[in-house]
This record gives sequence, C-alpha cells and structure tokens, in this order.
Amino acid sequence: MKIKKRTEISSMGLFEGFAKKLQNNPNELKAFEKAINEVYNSTGDIEIILTALKVLAEAKGNISKLARDSNIERASVYNLFKKGSNPTFKNVAAVSHNLGVNLNLSFAHK
Repeated sequence: MKIKKRTEISSMGLFEGFAKKLQNNPNELKAFEKAINEVYNSTGDIEIILTALKVLAEAKGNISKLARDSNIERASVYNLFKKGSNPTFKNVAAVSHNLGVNLNLSFAHK
C-alpha cells in the first residue's frame, strides 16, 4: 500500500476499503501503519493520525463498545473522528489504546 497524498487517506470513499482490507490481515495492517507513519512524519498533520484511528475503528466495527472500553462518551468518539475536530489527548490516547495502537514519542534528528 503506497499512499502519496494526505487526500488519499482522508477521502471518505477509501475508509470502507481500508477497513475491510485491515480486518484479520496483518500484512495490510503493517502496510497501513507504515503509510500512515510516512505521511504523518512528512506533513506533521494530526488529521492523518485521527484518520488512521477512524479507519481502525471502522475495521473493528463497534463504536459503542470502543467508547465504553475507552471510558469516554460515544459522542466524544464520533467527534474525535470528525474533520477539523480538536480532541483531547486523553481521548486520543484512550481510543488508541483500545484499538491496539501504541503512541510513541521520538525526537527528530536534523
């Protein structure tokens, strides 16, 4: 999976395709992870991370359970995935954790 533009990820038409490809497919998941990291690292756009979380949530298919397991309101989960949202880091971290996504801090070396 080669993703060159942010618009390729954030396009609504691609969400369902990505979500279906990622279900029970470790190779596609690894390719998606690599593509998201490449795009985020080159743009620094937080929308890429939120888009990735939305795709993964759709692959799991149960937002209500995700919200319950994350200990946040269901509406907050939906708002987290809205374009232009400004979610709290606490909510992003909780949803990430429950989707099996590790958030890592690394320092850019120039």
